[in-house]
Amino acid sequence: MKNLILTGFVICLILSNYSCSSESPADTVENLNLSIAKAHNDWEIIINETDLYPEGIEYDIRNNRFLLSSITRGDIGQVIDGEYSVFISDENLVSSLGIHIDHTTKRLLVTNTSIDGSFAQLATYDLSGENIFYADLGGLTEGGHFSNDVTTDNHGNAYVTDSYSGILYKVDPSGNASVFFEDQDLAPSPGNFGLNGIDYDPRGFLLVSHIQNNTILKFPIEDPGNYSVVDIPVALFSPDGLYLDNPNELIVVSNDFGGENSRVQTFGTRDSWKTAYLKSEFPVPGDFLTTVTVKRNTPYVLSANLDILLRGDSTDEFKILKVD
Repeated sequence: MKNLILTGFVICLILSNYSCSSESPADTVENLNLSIAKAHNDWEIIINETDLYPEGIEYDIRNNRFLLSSITRGDIGQVIDGEYSVFISDENLVSSLGIHIDHTTKRLLVTNTSIDGSFAQLATYDLSGENIFYADLGGLTEGGHFSNDVTTDNHGNAYVTDSYSGILYKVDPSGNASVFFEDQDLAPSPGNFGLNGIDYDPRGFLLVSHIQNNTILKFPIEDPGNYSVVDIPVALFSPDGLYLDNPNELIVVSNDFGGENSRVQTFGTRDSWKTAYLKSEFPVPGDFLTTVTVKRNTPYVLSANLDILLRGDSTDEFKILKVD
């Protein structure tokens, strides 16, 4: 990867400079470690919070901060200048996953759910952290539900994926919730996840990842039943978060459940997402990536360590990685 090559180059350059220096070996090692850290921190933000497990990330350009969800705490956190703190502490947040800033209404939308499928909701806040409404989603239909990710259209309507069923929900700006689309063929097999990441294309459709099927789906807003599978020429590995950087460029995060094929792929299209072609690829083997946001034209991906959570262990380190 570019960053590893760059870091290696920086180390070699530093070492060559120190070889001609009059500093003591201890000073040399200390300064070398500091220089390496500075080079490293240019592309990695480390968050030290025990058992945080942040699944969603969003960059808040108005306040120059990253916002993070938390599967285990429910809190919404913020990272400012590399430091984590709690932004929203709401006793109604059980397990927060997808988060999205709707710039039309200046609101923060949060999917709030329970891993056992008994509870699925969309919580909405203003950008100061005050709650506006909670929209019940799980009560709209029978069965287990898991509200995973959320996006909005140009009118402030929210669309939410349900990973335990083949359902997309719609929530209007007043908090009225409905089933936007349902197809049991999109429901996952028991113990798996189906519909996952979601983003809105202003040309009038939704792009949605299906983690079990390793596909990206295109749903026309006016006729979601006429959905199609985007023809992608390369493999996806459990696609999770999506970010439509512009109408013809889609960033896809494949988590591979923390395996060796974990990566960030950027795709382009020439036909409004009937087909796609690979523009770039950023492998991060061994990291459980979840989703991506963009800060000043640069993507940042969340390494959430969910594989550690899934196997019942604990960690106090999570990362936000800059994608070059």
